[in-house]
Amino acid sequence: MKKTKRKAAGKKKDSVTMREKVAKLLELPEDVISDRPKITTVGGKEVFVENYSSIIEFTGERVRINTKYGIITITGKNMKIREITSEDIIIFGSIDNIDYV
Repeated sequence: MKKTKRKAAGKKKDSVTMREKVAKLLELPEDVISDRPKITTVGGKEVFVENYSSIIEFTGERVRINTKYGIITITGKNMKIREITSEDIIIFGSIDNIDYV
């Protein structure tokens, strides 16, 4: 008798979102239309986070930001929020580390 592999119940493979399908169809870069977080740093003094959900924690030494895909933790000294909108946040100060979990 031949054995066959079966997929485990409840497991699903990586799904492609409608936005990603549209981006591919229109030949647009995925990051332009995706809701995935995008982190841009400028010289260790500024962090620009796009597509965040909420701020979990904010102190002068640590900022934790929630996204649909995980938590971003920024550590440093004298950090402040320069600008904040419903989709983007700019943090400045002396940035030591950025973790994405």
